[in-house]
Amino acid sequence: MANTFAPNGFSQLLGTGATPSYEQVSAAISSSNTTPIFCNDPVVQAVGATGVGTGYIQQAYGPVTLTVAATAIATSANGVLTVTYTGYSTTTSNLPTFASATWSPPVGSVIVISGATGAGLNGAFTITASSASAGTVTVANPGLAASQTSTASGTVTVYVPVVGIFAGCRYTSTTQKKPIPMDYWPGSDASNDVQAYVITDPNAQFSVCTGNSNTTATAVGLANVGQNIGFNYSNYNGSNSNGNTNTQLSTMFADQYSLIANSAQGAPANQFLPFRIISLQNYIPGQTSPLASINGNDSTTAYNRIVVGFNYSMQRGLAGI
Repeated sequence: MANTFAPNGFSQLLGTGATPSYEQVSAAISSSNTTPIFCNDPVVQAVGATGVGTGYIQQAYGPVTLTVAATAIATSANGVLTVTYTGYSTTTSNLPTFASATWSPPVGSVIVISGATGAGLNGAFTITASSASAGTVTVANPGLAASQTSTASGTVTVYVPVVGIFAGCRYTSTTQKKPIPMDYWPGSDASNDVQAYVITDPNAQFSVCTGNSNTTATAVGLANVGQNIGFNYSNYNGSNSNGNTNTQLSTMFADQYSLIANSAQGAPANQFLPFRIISLQNYIPGQTSPLASINGNDSTTAYNRIVVGFNYSMQRGLAGI
């Protein structure tokens, strides 16, 4: 049976701990964060104007492309790489609003540079400092060639590790005048900071619907198992909203368009996508799954469900924020 598009975010299947909490940890959402966070949404750390974490979490966003001029990528005499940017945008359209004018590339995340000229200027680097006001990102790496300046703008993309998957919250409601549990953070109604629950278990596995943000979706198949994949909430030619307030569930899906075959920056960038494809949901080698007639379980058609684990998360990354 052909699948229909029915995303509900990253729903946990397995983990090191036991149900119902698995290995959830407590986190905080700022009461001033007006962007809703839905159950099964990926989340990241919020950062300030210098790229340092604020201690809060927010809804995750996809790779961010920095706008750079032709000579904006350079190394100093001691080999420190600096990128000067004049703006930024998410590389995949319709992802959540990730920043205000004070956002700066997070310290500890990875910046991938391709298409620059000059020895050692292309590759993946860990951000050690950044500044929204100055529009700069710094990478301390003595191995780079000294005093190099690119004569081409190249492509500069920031990849931020996910903290985990949002599993609900609790806060004191300003309207109800009492603490209430919620499956999602609605973006308002809290009198103080919000206590959030986040799945961070490095061994967790999640069921997620596939889709394609850029073109017509096809099945994510066996050839894609072992690859890394990103996420989105807007399907090709769709007008999907970011989360469902009726069910309080995420509308995120695993974005087929982020697979390495579609990557302009190739493997150096795709290794920093947040999730790794582990298997096709309910796939049985050499046989037809008895669940193939249930939506999402036909592995031969578009919008099939896959099983993923964390790839680039704060628990698995080589550097933290």
